[in-house]
Amino acid sequence: MKRILGILISFSVVMVTGCGSWGGFGSNSSAQKAAIPVYVPNEKARLVRFSGSEPEGFNGIKWETKLSTVAGMKHYRTDQSAGGIEFYLKKGDGFPLGNGKPAPVQYGFWREKFYVGMVTTGGLTDWNSLKETVFSKFGVGAKPFSNKEEYLWVGKVAVMALRYDENSKMGTFYIRSESMEKQMESIVTMR
Repeated sequence: MKRILGILISFSVVMVTGCGSWGGFGSNSSAQKAAIPVYVPNEKARLVRFSGSEPEGFNGIKWETKLSTVAGMKHYRTDQSAGGIEFYLKKGDGFPLGNGKPAPVQYGFWREKFYVGMVTTGGLTDWNSLKETVFSKFGVGAKPFSNKEEYLWVGKVAVMALRYDENSKMGTFYIRSESMEKQMESIVTMR
């Protein structure tokens, strides 16, 4: 039990800090620096796997698809972690929320291969709609902290997280390729 809780907490910390340069977590604003989050471990947390088959990609793009084969991508930002993850937006694209509103999607490529998809929302209404959409598609994830709106799913093909930050009022849905993560770890370890 303690090992599973440790895994959930570790992944949660990585999720918060790993893709932090988008402007929410890890931001340089004074409001972000002043708010120090307190995480209360959820002793009842259990590792949650995907029900049915695991996602082999996100929003129509399969894991490890080469960037050059995906039409309509426009560079958005670079996350310097793991040697640089390039994030793109796709023209006319969005993640459909339960309320009918599309949320913006960022597609992360590492070494020109699709690695991670990320959806962000602003405000509690869109967060609740995002949470409802993700839960209806994947089931309810593990909740590693009893005092935080954060959920995790761990599989052999993909790992997923869903989180609401009360300070920034932003929701984040994050899904990444497990095989790409292992490739990145091996490169970073070799350095």
